[in-house]
Amino acid sequence: MAIIATLKAAENGYAGNAHSIASIPLSKLVPWDGNVRKTGASAGLEELTASIAAHGVLQSLVVRKANRGKYAIIAGRRRFLALSALAEQGTIATDAPVPCRVIPGSSDPTEISLAENVVRAPMHPADQFEAFRDLIDGGSSPADIAARFGIAESAVKKRLKLARVSPVVFQAYRADGLTLEQVMAFSVSDDHTAQERVFSELGKWSNDPDDIRRALTQDEIAGTDRRARFVTVAAYEEAGGAIRRDLFTEGDDGVFLLDSAVLDRLALEKLQSMSGDLQQEGWKWVEVHTEFDYEARCQFKRLHPEAMPLSEDAAKEHKQLAEEYQLLFESMQEEDEETQARLDAIESRIAELEFTERAFTPETLGIAGAIITIGNDGEVEVVRGLVREEDVPEKADQPDGSTRKEKPAICASLTRSLTEQKSAAISASLIERPDIALAAVVHALAIGVFPSYGRQSSLQVSARLTNLRESCKGTEAMEHAHSQWCDRIPGDSQALWQWCLDQERDTLLDLLTFCAASTVNAVQEKQDRTDCERLKHANALSQALSLDMKEWFRPTAGNFFSRVGRTEILSALAEAKATPAKRSWDKLKKSELAALAEREIAGTGWLPQPLKA
Repeated sequence: MAIIATLKAAENGYAGNAHSIASIPLSKLVPWDGNVRKTGASAGLEELTASIAAHGVLQSLVVRKANRGKYAIIAGRRRFLALSALAEQGTIATDAPVPCRVIPGSSDPTEISLAENVVRAPMHPADQFEAFRDLIDGGSSPADIAARFGIAESAVKKRLKLARVSPVVFQAYRADGLTLEQVMAFSVSDDHTAQERVFSELGKWSNDPDDIRRALTQDEIAGTDRRARFVTVAAYEEAGGAIRRDLFTEGDDGVFLLDSAVLDRLALEKLQSMSGDLQQEGWKWVEVHTEFDYEARCQFKRLHPEAMPLSEDAAKEHKQLAEEYQLLFESMQEEDEETQARLDAIESRIAELEFTERAFTPETLGIAGAIITIGNDGEVEVVRGLVREEDVPEKADQPDGSTRKEKPAICASLTRSLTEQKSAAISASLIERPDIALAAVVHALAIGVFPSYGRQSSLQVSARLTNLRESCKGTEAMEHAHSQWCDRIPGDSQALWQWCLDQERDTLLDLLTFCAASTVNAVQEKQDRTDCERLKHANALSQALSLDMKEWFRPTAGNFFSRVGRTEILSALAEAKATPAKRSWDKLKKSELAALAEREIAGTGWLPQPLKA
């Protein structure tokens, strides 16, 4: 063995000059209690043991004489531990000769131990990666190298992968211009040209390893793609689809599918095999799509199932329960737990009965269809009740004979979302302007008292709170103000009345201002015309407040661009940049175009039409 040959080569020095290399039997070596390395001695010990087994002891131990013919190890304790492990395994003899440098008793052992552990300069990882690459290029296999160095075969492959990145990237790492995590990200691709292109763009957009990976794999399909999860990577590979794995990323995040045609074919076939039951439901049409995004859904009108009437038995039970509930409630005494339990049970059963089965009517089935697709979670999603524009029944009560309106660029749900944020911004601005709030409240009261002015205002002065679903800067400001007022006013109406009588006029005006702001309704619903009186007044109120929606809303891929069509995104880009649309934009996928629009339009002050002044 290599270790035996190495150890025997130093045999002739034992019992010789104390200042030179000597061979000392392993059984005569003992650890020195004064070794300065107190922690980490066992770290990487398996690798060191494997290395010594394969290559021998490459650096002599430093020892000095101890009692009873023993030698204390001043430097080299980890080598001693590795040799002891090999002796226990039977790989070497317990008295195998070990090359040692014997120091005189007058030397300072602590200083020598410290020098052994401090002065050494660690090898740069880049040198290690290149060394592994040279071993592979010299004919060694990853498994052989792993065994000789006592590390996992996967670790050898990872280091080899890092050594094979572009020389430009590798040199930047060697010069500490890149981190190890960034080099790992570059290794996701074997294309040196692409690696060097992304490297040249570092700092312009991001240095984050995840962004480097995305830039190098933008034309590939990640294993986390909904189609890949639906089909499964195993089925894709079985069908002959090529994949590539990122050695430094765990799970499906590190798998990339290279053949989109195979993936789409498998996904369509699997969806079609599941569509049989859907066709039996009686829809006018059934289609299969691997993707059915927001833009595609906006091409249809959506009808929903309707509640079915209670059966005769269910209606009878419902009536009996309602009567029993009324009798028990009227006769119940305080703290009657048994009666209360029965009331709760009746309420639960009535709720069950009222939650009747819902179903699509024959009329809906006659004009609507269904699409079976893949949801964002990679599971089958069935969308029922979709009506094409040409199948929407014409309304019979159109005295002016007008035709159906052209579909707007921004659909009703997105318009509502945007104008909710506008409504919240008006409210949040109004709480800072008691003068305008007072004018708005007086105006709303006046048009109710004097009908000739009409009855439409953006304030619902009956103090009907406007509940907005959108979470945005405006709603956060209103929630904060609401919380502050809750801390100031009493908790019941009688106490609140007395509190109001006791307050100064300015306090009441501040509360009036907040209440007025809480009733603002500038939300454009699907049925609202843009020139209706309520929305016209909301715009007038915005103008009085000098409201600038650029301070309250920033268009992003999530809140706007992914929810409109490609035409609207390109139009927005051209308008915001004040230049014609670039041809390269047309080649981007919808998601990529939305992300690009978010970046390009950031800082320009561009706003969607419903938010413009």
